[in-house]
Amino acid sequence: NSQERKGLLRMIIVKHSEKKDAPKLRKTTKKVLRLVDKFEYILTFEGTLDDYYKIEEEKADYLKGGIIVLQSPASLEHERIFRDLLTQLHNYVTENNSGEVLGSRFTIAFGRDFRFEPDIVFISKGNKGILAEYEFSGTPDLIIEIISKTSRSYDLQTKRDIYKQYKVKEIYFVDYLEREVFIDVLEGGKYSSLTVKFGGSVRSKLLRGLDIVIK
Repeated sequence: NSQERKGLLRMIIVKHSEKKDAPKLRKTTKKVLRLVDKFEYILTFEGTLDDYYKIEEEKADYLKGGIIVLQSPASLEHERIFRDLLTQLHNYVTENNSGEVLGSRFTIAFGRDFRFEPDIVFISKGNKGILAEYEFSGTPDLIIEIISKTSRSYDLQTKRDIYKQYKVKEIYFVDYLEREVFIDVLEGGKYSSLTVKFGGSVRSKLLRGLDIVIK
């Protein structure tokens, strides 16, 4: 079954990642994606930060302690929501000359310990982080994650805690399966949280005048 297959694939990847061999790691990653095709999945395996940077084609995260996380390709619903939200933010930021809005294949480096590829990030002009060609080092001002069936606990527990640890000012987790959005806003050094249902809009406290429409 799919669970047994994923367990076997984890073992294979660990074996190759320990050798720190880039071609073998890339080949193994491609095997994983072929074998779990048509399944939503989230795979974890041991690896170094160097191993993480050798994964060139797949969406991946790196966690403190040497854990690499691979996620399945996005669903149609995920991509429709991504398109709508990215367009709203891009239009606002362009009109107001506020900074940069970036999509899901751009790496965010939180110190030495974590690397993520959030679905959408906003980086203000006044942000003190370093924006390079392939990576932003620092804390984005706003992050949006679109939750899939397999990433729910990873997003709402692991990622949410780390984003708060690094003081992201506004965090959105869009759950299209449950048709709701979880929002964390940093004010006065403390986070307040709320949940809203699909079909309405959310007024951003960070980007004044922006009502984010959740369809």
